[in-house]
Amino acid sequence: MSIPGLGQLAPEPTASDNKVITLQPYWEWRFSVTRRASVTVRLLSGTADRDGTELALNRAYKFTDTKSKIYTLQGCTLEITGSCESHVAQYPTPEASPLLTYINMHFALQEERRRAESAGRGVQGPRVLICGPANSGKTSLARKLVGWATRMGSQPLVANLDPAEGLLSLPGTVSAAVYGTLMDVEESACGFGLGSTPSSGPSAVPVKVPVVYYYGREKVEDDVPHWKDLTRKLASSVRAKLNKDKDVRASGAIIDTPGFESGKEGLDLLAFAINEFSVNIVIVLGSSQMGDDLQRRLAEEKTPLGEPIIVVPLERSDGVAERDEQFTRTIRDAAIKEYFFGDAKRTLSPSTQSVSFDDVAIFKAPDESEAYEGQPVLEAAEISAEMSHWTLAVMNASVNDPPETIRQAPVIGFIAIADVDEDRRRLKVLSPTSGRLGNQPLVWGRWPEPYINLLG
Repeated sequence: MSIPGLGQLAPEPTASDNKVITLQPYWEWRFSVTRRASVTVRLLSGTADRDGTELALNRAYKFTDTKSKIYTLQGCTLEITGSCESHVAQYPTPEASPLLTYINMHFALQEERRRAESAGRGVQGPRVLICGPANSGKTSLARKLVGWATRMGSQPLVANLDPAEGLLSLPGTVSAAVYGTLMDVEESACGFGLGSTPSSGPSAVPVKVPVVYYYGREKVEDDVPHWKDLTRKLASSVRAKLNKDKDVRASGAIIDTPGFESGKEGLDLLAFAINEFSVNIVIVLGSSQMGDDLQRRLAEEKTPLGEPIIVVPLERSDGVAERDEQFTRTIRDAAIKEYFFGDAKRTLSPSTQSVSFDDVAIFKAPDESEAYEGQPVLEAAEISAEMSHWTLAVMNASVNDPPETIRQAPVIGFIAIADVDEDRRRLKVLSPTSGRLGNQPLVWGRWPEPYINLLG
């Protein structure tokens, strides 16, 4: 395969007015738009996709806070309105584009799903884990594979093991959900995760009972034992869903992972996830070294179902967007704000409550993972002004449960501490609903840090 797009990028100045561009088959229009601007895209002719979801003809799609791309398999004409940085990636032949390899991967997975559906008797479809270094395009590929699968009637179960992202939840979590229909082209415009952005309102993407666990840190390395605990819990929920629902079982699972480097620690964590989720196909993006290392490590391994584990190295697309810290922080803040207030499609009205210190039970994680060595995994938090503007997870547990039970419980939702009045011992709490917090414990993590005041 030739090097994708080498010497074929056609730079364009920042767009500010209406313009029309024509894309040949397998070309891509790549764009970056900031929070202070927006761009509207309309498909005038042909066919075009964004991350596996097809654009409707003559419908306007608005994007902000995102670095993304729109591609075409058969050629198309797009109308662009608004301000953004962009360029067209041109490929001389389909074989020169990494997209062709991704599509071939999709059809291979669909064939496995067809076989599983035909076999019946509890046979599972492909369980695919996508791994690679940071910024190698793992989540983008996962979105494509999910989007293409749902367009063909499959219902894949999607799991996110990267706490820096959010799958139908806020950053700082690991989660899973079944995708049963087409994804919204405009969703995930804030840049996080798969499917819809983490609004606490109705999702534009119908999913089946998402399950969320709270990690409360940015990186796996910050607390490896806890990440393993939650990965194990999430994998158990995924296996239960695959066993219970025949359509989901035949469709299989797609697991997105954090960016790991090819070294012993990263390979150990990947091997742990592969084992827990009974993965039988490992896609390695953008690292031949990691692909070789996993090939050797998994050569003699089999899944609990007796299947060999296939390692598939794929090229990193040259269109993968690099996200610097400022951009990441901006879209993270946008995700938190959207959870409580909604977006342009659905405006939410969160509740503001004044709560006594005595009416809430707030726990915090230990500062270091060494706390596992004979120390409690959660401890009661002293309420102070330091909590202002943090988001806290509301756990599906009782305040009387052991700390281990609370920390590994699923998440019901999130609240934000708008203000702390230490003199009056009162908290101003922003909540998606007006109901009382009741007997649910709240967990205060270490990330994402509070960069914004939600109430201004």
